[in-house]
Amino acid sequence: MVSVFVLAITLVWIRALTVKSTYQFVGQERQYRQLEQETQALRVRWLKLTSPKKLESLASQMGLEPPKLGQNLRLQAQNLEGKKF
Repeated sequence: MVSVFVLAITLVWIRALTVKSTYQFVGQERQYRQLEQETQALRVRWLKLTSPKKLESLASQMGLEPPKLGQNLRLQAQNLEGKKF
């Protein structure tokens, strides 16, 4: 009789843990989907903001223009071993 009671309590406890774990899992899954959607939206926003057309538009609004002939500087890599900055 006592063993049946202990078994019943154990089964109820296991069931309660299963339900609790399921709710936690569903909550985590929902949060994951939401974060995935936010990440996707941020990727789209980033792509829009860094598109060449958008950057050209912003540059022209700021009065910037492409460099003229001779304005480009070409830097060469140098061996910096042993030099302190």
